[in-house]
Amino acid sequence: MKYLTTIIAILLLPLVFVANRIIPLPDTVGRVSSVTDPRSEPLPHREVTLITNTGSIHALSYDGTNNTKVGELVSYKDEGGVLIIGEKYRLPSLVSLTLLFVIVVLLVSGMHGVRSLLGLVFSFVVIFKFVLPQIVAGSNPIIIALLASVVILMVSYFLSHGINSKSVIAIIGTLGALIVTGILAIIYGNLAGLTGLGSEEAGFLLDTLPRESFYKLMLAGMIIGSLGVLDDITISQASIVEELKSANHRLGMSELFLRAMRIGHDHIASLVNTLVLVYAGSALPLLLLFVVSQIGYVDLLNYEALAEEIVRTLVASIGLVAAVPLTTLIASYWYGSRR
Repeated sequence: MKYLTTIIAILLLPLVFVANRIIPLPDTVGRVSSVTDPRSEPLPHREVTLITNTGSIHALSYDGTNNTKVGELVSYKDEGGVLIIGEKYRLPSLVSLTLLFVIVVLLVSGMHGVRSLLGLVFSFVVIFKFVLPQIVAGSNPIIIALLASVVILMVSYFLSHGINSKSVIAIIGTLGALIVTGILAIIYGNLAGLTGLGSEEAGFLLDTLPRESFYKLMLAGMIIGSLGVLDDITISQASIVEELKSANHRLGMSELFLRAMRIGHDHIASLVNTLVLVYAGSALPLLLLFVVSQIGYVDLLNYEALAEEIVRTLVASIGLVAAVPLTTLIASYWYGSRR
């Protein structure tokens, strides 16, 4: 089976470089063949000629909205009889990157990688087919997020790591950490007076969801967002305890716990730093805006968009830290009681 995944990866490799040629273009996408010099009347714009599936058409590209270049693919839309250039057509590059990701996973992990990819696909199906429709229908986002987390956990863990005691221990440890994360998110979300409306995306949804739903939606995002990091740490700690027991069957619960926690301390240090950097990287434009605007630190920390990111980061980090001793304790009890 290992050679089969390698062969599949090799067969997929050429598709990475020709994705932009084999993906059929939608009717609302064309390739730029010419662009005029900027014009100022009635608004700053450029006239663009596009080659589409149905022939050559003319559209307008307003300066400041994009930087249209000859040869690139762009989308367009009809606004009152006038064709307006929209976004660059990014699907080919996204497909190419996705294929590259699949190839790397298959080459490095083999069948384990296949199971992990299936778990990833299942997670997206649950989110797009269950979580999002239920939230739009008016269901409580927190309850929906918890239910989805349980289902995603069980399926993804069993697919990636097999149906065994190690996976069960990791699932229990992850659920415990998620409960800690959820409780802290509720407490400090209330204390900080967060509304869930701090992000630009929330503003676009004001006409779709009731205003009071955004706070719960924010909490649901914190719960689901913690799943990925917890997966790594909990299965690692359960595996460590299992290997320690396999190496020395005489080790009891307390000895297993102490030895596994020595490694767990290193996991905590590296993963907390990783988590903080991930959130800081995603919020970098926002942070830069505050620096350029020369806003004072008190006003900066009081701004809801940043306060939400701080609560999200710290709550997830506390849940991550709690997952290490919790999972290690459960695994030590289970394996320590076996002779």
